[in-house]
Amino acid sequence: MLKMTEGCTVSKADMLSEQYEILENKIIANVNADKIEDVIRDYILMHDKPMFFFLELPTNQRDEEKLRKNDTDPRHIDVYYIDGLNAEQALEIFSKYEHLLVNDGMSRFGFGVHGQATEIMRDKYNMISLLADNIEKYTDIFNSHNIPRCEKLVTAWDTFSYEFPGECNKIDVNGKTVYDLPDELEGMRIYFAERREDY
Repeated sequence: MLKMTEGCTVSKADMLSEQYEILENKIIANVNADKIEDVIRDYILMHDKPMFFFLELPTNQRDEEKLRKNDTDPRHIDVYYIDGLNAEQALEIFSKYEHLLVNDGMSRFGFGVHGQATEIMRDKYNMISLLADNIEKYTDIFNSHNIPRCEKLVTAWDTFSYEFPGECNKIDVNGKTVYDLPDELEGMRIYFAERREDY
């Protein structure tokens, strides 16, 4: 059974296990909560080119109420970036906020490399997505943590139904939530990039 992060609950978590699947230029993986930090850290350490950090937060309720005319309209997320990081700076950001970033159930975050078609993202429900043109180069990240490759990954989204839902919640670490991070990271030149529909 997959060990879930603090902010996510899956009714049928017993159907999930640590595995990864390759889809053309993308790896999707279920990763135990206690390994997510290592997987992301390994990705950062693979690169010596300038990197970027991104953070996706659900749009605040006041603005969301103005954007959504009815319950069937999509929800929105606010996307923030920090550009031009070296690996040391990327690790500094991640290490300082890793417990909050990894375990929060409402947000998504990740790192990518400028000028290269590669990035890693921690999605909801313990999912890791990794994009790259040379995707096989990144399989060792998962293999080294004893996360096996499979032909067809069963994700939390595959288990959801009206009877068996999932739940995502905001967590608090030392009095801070992910909504504090844009202010916390102001000194690292974080900026608001866009507001878009959630997927």
